[in-house]
Amino acid sequence: MNFANKLTILRILLVPLLILCFYIPVSFRMWIATVVFILAAVTDALDGRYARKHNLCSDFGRFLDPIADKLLVCSALIMLIEYKSLPAVIAFVLIGREFIISGFRLIAANHGQVISAGIMGKIKTVFQCIMIPFWMMKDEAVFNFAPVVTTIFLICMWTVTAISVIASVYSCIDYLYKNRKVISLK
Repeated sequence: MNFANKLTILRILLVPLLILCFYIPVSFRMWIATVVFILAAVTDALDGRYARKHNLCSDFGRFLDPIADKLLVCSALIMLIEYKSLPAVIAFVLIGREFIISGFRLIAANHGQVISAGIMGKIKTVFQCIMIPFWMMKDEAVFNFAPVVTTIFLICMWTVTAISVIASVYSCIDYLYKNRKVISLK
């Protein structure tokens, strides 16, 4: 097993730890959860680059990497809903997009076609990985001690969230439109 695949597996192993962080009975649990999430997100950035740079792309990596990404992001979004931090409608749009694209890719695979990630899908992932720590940290006192700090934090949080949602919806429509021949209505 190559190093890139080990990073992907590490990301999957960090998901249960991330979930556990939401339940530990300490006041700084969201700080711990944020660090775990960021560490896992960094493995996402590193594994693909490493695999391409060292020509280590494998079917195992192509299969497992998107699963690891979805497990990480969807777990964080669901936990943020349970923690009453993130509005459910945002998670619904982001997770719904993942289901739609995954289903679409399955249909394409049935037809012998591989639909790789487009640039908007990658942008979406980057902004989700920026957005989630904002939502994890939004109730922490350090960001709420002065009105100006709170205002700046909230503007940044909502801006990144809006970009993430727009990129998710746009990339979903873009995937479906560019590959519309995969699904025939006959």
